[in-house]
Amino acid sequence: MKPRVLITGGTGFIGSYAVEEFLKAGWTVRAFIRNPQRLTWLAGLPIETSVGRMEDRASLAAAVEGCHTVVHCAGLTKARTREELFRANALTVEDFAAVAQQADVKRFILCSSQAASGPSTTGQPSREDEEAKPISDYGRSKLEGECRLRAAVNKMEWVILRPPAVMGPRDEQFIPLFRAVTRYGIYPRFGSSEQSYSFISVYDLARALLLAAKADTGLNEVYFTASPEALNWSEAAQTIARLTGKKVRPLPISEFLLRTVGAMTSIAAKMRGEPALLNSDKIDEILLPGWICSSEKIFQTWNFRCAWSPEQTLRDTYNGYREAGRL
Repeated sequence: MKPRVLITGGTGFIGSYAVEEFLKAGWTVRAFIRNPQRLTWLAGLPIETSVGRMEDRASLAAAVEGCHTVVHCAGLTKARTREELFRANALTVEDFAAVAQQADVKRFILCSSQAASGPSTTGQPSREDEEAKPISDYGRSKLEGECRLRAAVNKMEWVILRPPAVMGPRDEQFIPLFRAVTRYGIYPRFGSSEQSYSFISVYDLARALLLAAKADTGLNEVYFTASPEALNWSEAAQTIARLTGKKVRPLPISEFLLRTVGAMTSIAAKMRGEPALLNSDKIDEILLPGWICSSEKIFQTWNFRCAWSPEQTLRDTYNGYREAGRL
């Protein structure tokens, strides 16, 4: 009998690729969704669906029934209030883990974030054994979710993955960068330094989630999952420019200008009752010089290495955006 996995966030960016990866590996996949009329990338796939809300324990109990593993990709990256973030990224994880354990689910895999550990402030890549120091409400909510998962279980196995920036054709967060390069031949240079970032292709992250579900060792642990090669804005923009045959130049953006624009967008978003795309937390993250993490632990434990290079990932993302008419 094929093992059954419940995947949350399946209609979203990371979750949809996780669904496809588990299907290719021969698992029975059940997607936990809010609206059966909005399957997006799941439409036509041979999957089960369970309709409900993360806030409803009865929905969660029905969703996990008969499942071997839960892969929790759902969550919020931005919200109107701090309370909304913590409810979605922490309290829900605690409830979900408790319900899953009660239903005899064998393993719970949480897709967390590098933001839970904070930036790499020592000049060296962050490691899992270092003290987590998140600097944003989003990062603090993800760290709280990790802590609540570990506190909620005593017999169910768990694995926490901390991906950095995730890139792929269905993503929304990198569209502004690709548009700036392809339309105007510019890319942003924030503050007085060139920020470097770890990243991972969504295909590699989906592979890591599957590996976490199949592993016999290295359980009840936290793992960074990142490409060994970091990127900065200039390198990313130059690669995108080569794909389009355009020349590209930096557009310097001072901290003062960035914070002024952030304050204005936050006020406008509050008036509309919407989450701010650029708030003070996000600006703090942007201006820090390093968001680099080490994937040595997941390599040593499971021999996991990213298959997608930065250039391959940027090319694939560019082609996906172009084919979807997003540029």
